Amino acid sequence: MNHAALVYDTVEFGEQIRRARLEKGLQQDELADRLGVTRMTVSRLERGQSVSVDTALRALSECGYAIAV
Repeated sequence: MNHAALVYDTVEFGEQIRRARLEKGLQQDELADRLGVTRMTVSRLERGQSVSVDTALRALSECGYAIAV
């Protein structure tokens, strides 16, 4: 079953990324390695701080999610 999450700000987006990462059983450093970024970048993403759109979209993809606009 597909689930849709409505996200209204960067903090909610970061929380969704964190949940998705944990569901996949990944640590922040493991996701960072897959994305080619630092663990601190993943941490910033999950806290709703500024990261590139490319990094955010790739993080979603690595965690098995897609985005609809």
